[in-house]
Amino acid sequence: MNRGKSLAFLLVFAIVLGSLGVASAQSPMAAVKLVIWSQDGDDNNVVLAKQFEVWAEKMAPGSTLEVVQKETEVLRTDLLAAGLAGSGLPDLVLGPNDAIGVFEDAGLLQPLDELFDIAKYPYNIGAAQIGGQTFGVPTNAGNHLMLMYNKSLIKEAPATWADLYAAAKAVTEADPKIQGFAYNLNEPFWFLPFVHGFGGSVYDADGNMTLNSEAWVNAYQFVYDLKFTEKVVPEECDYNCANDLFKEGSVAMIINGDWAIGEYLDTEKSPALGKDNLGLAPWPALPSGERPKPFTAGKFISIPVTTKDAQLEAAVSFVTWLTTDVDAVKAFALGTGRLPAIAEVTVDPATDPILSASNEALATGVGMPADPTLRCMWDSVRPNLEGVMSGTVKPADAAEEAQIAAEDCLDQ
Repeated sequence: MNRGKSLAFLLVFAIVLGSLGVASAQSPMAAVKLVIWSQDGDDNNVVLAKQFEVWAEKMAPGSTLEVVQKETEVLRTDLLAAGLAGSGLPDLVLGPNDAIGVFEDAGLLQPLDELFDIAKYPYNIGAAQIGGQTFGVPTNAGNHLMLMYNKSLIKEAPATWADLYAAAKAVTEADPKIQGFAYNLNEPFWFLPFVHGFGGSVYDADGNMTLNSEAWVNAYQFVYDLKFTEKVVPEECDYNCANDLFKEGSVAMIINGDWAIGEYLDTEKSPALGKDNLGLAPWPALPSGERPKPFTAGKFISIPVTTKDAQLEAAVSFVTWLTTDVDAVKAFALGTGRLPAIAEVTVDPATDPILSASNEALATGVGMPADPTLRCMWDSVRPNLEGVMSGTVKPADAAEEAQIAAEDCLDQ
């Protein structure tokens, strides 16, 4: 490549990467017509379309965005069908992270690491990464578990698990009809944060599933002690148990996700809570000082392999602007009631203390892998976690049996 061609390439590449260039004065790009398939819902799609108009006026006058709403399973089916047919793929795809692995496995998505500044998204970019490559850019972040408490029963969030034990026991001693703490005991999604807090993970550095490390054993032991040694949780409690008890004021603290906040703020649905009594906080710290780290996810924009040339340049510029420009993030992420995926935008506690507290809890999480093999972990951990919580399986045995089951699953 001669020097002239090299310089031209670098200029185009700079525009594609242009998170800074979006906000600065530069020659506008050619007008394009983009199509995005979105699972985000009609109301949020209206906000998305409006933000595209703002971007286009600055960067590519005359450009249009066709937003096609598709429900989760329809989006998955239609995208796979278009990929199989070899035509009809949209320029962009907006949806949850759990389908990214399926689309990537089918060869429908292009990696984005060279097109975006991935370091901009510290909270949940891992939820769109497979095999060290990134296949989605987060438009928001969330789906994270956090400590929730009734402020009429617990004055302030416990900072450590020792504090939680003491607070839970004090509540029950004051009123035996009220359980101090409850959570979804046998569900791995509620268990994985403890594994992360003890330094463990689902995959090792080489991408191998590792469910029998010391961290996993320590996590099984911790939740066993939570029930059988500290005795601060009910004998049996699933999601509905903890959720219903909390709403009616029969439990003081629970672990639940951001999806439940709206229901807890509605006093018709949650008579014991509402904005005056609902408190949110990050998970209490473990004895090591580390907090359990919940999985985080959100909604992500991916780019199919058929998006090229001027379409790709515009798509990357728009998505970069939408997800990193401070005003755009406030308008779209916060404007649709979600949390931002970038650290530069936070929620003002004085304006929205609930969303601000959720944002603080989000910052402690780790992105949930999009790898389709994650199902082998869920299926392998669940029966062993149930065994530990019933007192019939020892923590070390649970970790070893989960690893064996996961390897068998991966071999199928």
